[in-house]
Amino acid sequence: MSRDPLLTTLLDLDAALASRELIVGGGYGLYLKQLHLSRHPGTRTLLPLSALPSARTTQDIDLILRAEVVTDSTAMKQIRAVLDSLRFRVVERARYMQFVRDAEPGEVKIDLLAAPLGPFADRVPNDPRRVKPRPRVELHASKLEEALGVDSNPLRLEIEGTLTTGERHQTTILVPQAFSYLLMKLHAFRDRSLDADRELGRHHALDVYRIVGMVTDDEYPLVRRLVHEFSDEPAFAEARRIAMNDFVDPNGVGQTRIREHALYHDDCDLLQFAAELEELLSVQDSPDR
Repeated sequence: MSRDPLLTTLLDLDAALASRELIVGGGYGLYLKQLHLSRHPGTRTLLPLSALPSARTTQDIDLILRAEVVTDSTAMKQIRAVLDSLRFRVVERARYMQFVRDAEPGEVKIDLLAAPLGPFADRVPNDPRRVKPRPRVELHASKLEEALGVDSNPLRLEIEGTLTTGERHQTTILVPQAFSYLLMKLHAFRDRSLDADRELGRHHALDVYRIVGMVTDDEYPLVRRLVHEFSDEPAFAEARRIAMNDFVDPNGVGQTRIREHALYHDDCDLLQFAAELEELLSVQDSPDR
């Protein structure tokens, strides 16, 4: 894997955090998964790799913190100390939830997100937007309550490259399976689909297409099991509504945003994508294909 600022940052974080396996979401997690699949062309996916847009890198890394970590002051102090040691600075408009550091070229941003808190919710103050551990720590995380099952069987991807120090480093990072990824991206798309500047909506829409297309044969039964496990949850019902209205409907705004994206190409298969998405999120009796 060639060197790039995001990869170097991810490796630096992994090396400094030692035994903590990092859960990487957002566009960068999808980028790493697509690179992994391109190196294993025999892996069967719902859409052929030729029908996917080219792998899209991003300008930031979404780190998803497990509930037992994000609600633990001691653990969060350790993470904040690592960020400080790696010369990250607080992003003032998202104080203690986003951090940046200088990179070549420009900057790399870290966005801290909290997995659904579940039984750990009573450890922290009831805040609608962020998780703030107590005793007080100058490290928070955005609530990601729609990320149902994000801790369930994440994909394990091997990455390697060069640390900022010049040393080589190899490790395993975790990427959410497609069920949780779909819920996160469908909710994100809903929030940005009608922005005056439609670029974020286009990115989220294309990521929904990419998530569905990259579901592997091994991953499919897990996604179906999680659909049935969380079928009564409001966050799932809302994600399914967005999927049906905006992406399964050929006239939906989701399909429109995909076609508008600069990486959309003639081999993209929106018809097959819509059929697979509808079946993937079906709440009918059978949990498998």
